[in-house]
Amino acid sequence: MTMRNRILNAVGGIPDLVLVNFPDPTIRKSPLDRETYLRQLAFYDPDGWDPGLKPFFYLPDEPPASQVIETEPFGSGRRDLIRYPSRYIPRNPEVVDRFNGRRENLSGYLHLWRHDDSTDRPLVLAIHGLMMGGPAKARRMFKVDRLFGLGLDIALHTLPGHWRRSDFPLFQRLLDPADLPLTVERIAQNLHDLHSAQMLLRQLGYENIGIIGASMGGFTTASYATQVSDGPDFIFLVVPAVTMERYLKPNRFRFGFPVDSELVRATHRAQEIFSPLYLKPSYDVDRIRVVAHAGDRLCRAEDTRRWVDDWGIEDHIEVVGGHWLYLDRRARGDAWYGLLKERGYIADWAGTPEPCGKR
Repeated sequence: MTMRNRILNAVGGIPDLVLVNFPDPTIRKSPLDRETYLRQLAFYDPDGWDPGLKPFFYLPDEPPASQVIETEPFGSGRRDLIRYPSRYIPRNPEVVDRFNGRRENLSGYLHLWRHDDSTDRPLVLAIHGLMMGGPAKARRMFKVDRLFGLGLDIALHTLPGHWRRSDFPLFQRLLDPADLPLTVERIAQNLHDLHSAQMLLRQLGYENIGIIGASMGGFTTASYATQVSDGPDFIFLVVPAVTMERYLKPNRFRFGFPVDSELVRATHRAQEIFSPLYLKPSYDVDRIRVVAHAGDRLCRAEDTRRWVDDWGIEDHIEVVGGHWLYLDRRARGDAWYGLLKERGYIADWAGTPEPCGKR
C-alpha cells in the first residue's frame, strides 16, 4: 500500500472512529441479574447446537400472507408498500416475552418500486444498514431512481427494529449490547423475514432476483448465504459487516453487575452462532462480489479479508477510504453496474456512478 493510500485511509476512517467512540443514548441498561443473563447467553453457545440435528437458524417453508397497505406513483410506475406478519418464534423461551413486547417489530415490510404489474423484469432486492431503514433513505442509498431508469424493479427489505418496526423510528432496535440474547433472536428473525420477503417476490412472479446488501445489510446477506443454496441470482456486498463483536462488547455501564472475563467470553461465544465470520456458506461463493473500504473502522477491512479468505471468495475489491468517507467512487460503481451487466440485468453500460450514497 502506498503512503498516499495509507493517509487517505486514515483520513477516511476519522468519522468512523468518532461514531465508534460516541456513546449510544438509545441503549438502555439491562434489567437482568448476572445469573439470569449468563444463563440466557449460555443458550446460544455453539457447543450446545448440532447443526445436523437442530440448526439455530430456521427459514419459513411458505410465503406469508401479505397486503399492500400503501401505493404511490413513482416515475412511470409506482411504489408499493407490502406488510406481512413476522412468523419467527424465538428459540430461547426465556426471551419470548421481551421479543413479543415490541409489537411494532412483529410485522415485516417490503417496499417494491415497480414499472407495472408485470414481473418479467429483473429485480434487485436491497438490504439497508443500521439506521438506514425507510424508502427515502434507501432511495438515496441504493440510487433507486438510477436502477429504475435502467429498467429494473427494486425491492427493499426492512431490518427488524427499523423504520416502522421500531418504537422510535429514528433509532434502530436490532442490536442491543445490553441484551445480547434478544439481539441474537432478532438477527435470526431478520433472516427468517428476509426469506419471507424473497418468497413473496417469487410468489408475485419474479424469477430473476439479485441481492445487494450494505453494512448491516451486508451482514444480513452474508448470513443468509449460510442458509440457502439456490436463493438469489447473485449477491453484491458493499462495506459488509461480518462480525458485531466490537459493537456488542459488554460495557460496565450497561449492567448492574461487573463485566468480568466470564461475561466477555459468554458474549463472544453467543455471537459465534450467528456471525458470518464463524459460519460456512451454503450458497455458491462464485456468485458473490464484495467491495470493502480499506480504511473502514466500522466494518473493518481486516475482518472482511479474513472472512473472504475463509469462504474462498475470489471476487473481492478494496477501495480507498473509510466506511462513509471514501474516494474511489468509480471503482465501486464499476463493480456494481458491471455485475448487473454481466448477469444480464441491464443491457448496456459504459461507466455508471456508484450504487450507494451516504449511509
